[in-house]
Amino acid sequence: VETAIALMKAGAVDIVVRDERGDWSGRLVEVVSAARVRARPRDRQPYVDEGRRLEQIVDGSSVPTFVIDGSHQVTHWNRACAQLTGIPANEIVGTGEHWKAFYTEARPCLADLVVDGTVGSEIDRYYAGKGYRPSATLPGAYEAEDFFAAFGDGGRWLYFTAAPLRNARGEIIGAVETLQDITEQKRAEAELRRSEERFRLLSITDGMTGLFNARHFVQRLTEEMDRAERYRHPLSLMMMDVDDFKLFNDTWGHVEGDQVLIRLAECVTACLRRTDQAFRYGGEEFVVLLPETRVREALAAAERVRALFRESSFLPEGAPALVHCTASIGVTRFVPGESSRDFVARADRGAYEAKRQGKNRVIRAFPDSGELLD
Repeated sequence: VETAIALMKAGAVDIVVRDERGDWSGRLVEVVSAARVRARPRDRQPYVDEGRRLEQIVDGSSVPTFVIDGSHQVTHWNRACAQLTGIPANEIVGTGEHWKAFYTEARPCLADLVVDGTVGSEIDRYYAGKGYRPSATLPGAYEAEDFFAAFGDGGRWLYFTAAPLRNARGEIIGAVETLQDITEQKRAEAELRRSEERFRLLSITDGMTGLFNARHFVQRLTEEMDRAERYRHPLSLMMMDVDDFKLFNDTWGHVEGDQVLIRLAECVTACLRRTDQAFRYGGEEFVVLLPETRVREALAAAERVRALFRESSFLPEGAPALVHCTASIGVTRFVPGESSRDFVARADRGAYEAKRQGKNRVIRAFPDSGELLD
């Protein structure tokens, strides 16, 4: 196929000749000049033979290939193309219905757009989002890819290239389109993306609780603060700490303590909206970002978390009875212009104040400038 295309680009012309039996030859391409065509009939045979050899090259290629002329009639449909599409050449050659091999409704293939010279104006209509681009190797050729559900078991991804065929005057008189099955490549790319996403999630997730980790909190906090300041939208922050967690660990062991942290993470997740983001900040501390949330709404969410966690019970090995744990929670809202350090420190002060006042409670932390309107 590469040989045929190279010859076409080098000056193939749109002239076909009859051999001595009156059969048309050179259907795909005949590399002859106008002067040679005007030669005596007996001098034409070498060029007829050359055209046939080029057809044989294309037909014997493992690359699915078809050719259309200037009136969009199929002039060649090689065996690989027939095998891929399930349509034999004798059903498609001489017709303009090559689209039926790929689509359920009449529409141009890439080769048709090349023939009409409408690639620039029409390609978005038919190939938007399908990776179309000018060919890096063939001037005037275009490439694209698409998924065809009817091909093979479960559909196939095809990558296709359409190149113009020109006569000696440089006029487009047809196009050749090659197809490449890239299904396995697409599957490999999809698996790679899934693997990358799994590794990305592992890198930002706390392995024990399943919440996001502290490193991801720093990134998301900066992003949400920037967004809140830019659009003047509310942003609230919740900081919580398990009460007397060191005593629990010292009494029942770290394995049992881990179950307490896991349960608090479950309570946090159960009480939040889809847009809220919870993080394990460190040790027994958890932090929650609540975008688009006024502080009174954040206080209500914090109270739901506190109450649900208080209702939870644990039975450590060796404990004579069920053990209950509580959490102290500080809540505050973002003040435009402040640093992330000040924002987090204020929520932390709220959690500390909740402990100082007796634990198992929610405390709102106000900025130094006084209470903000909600």
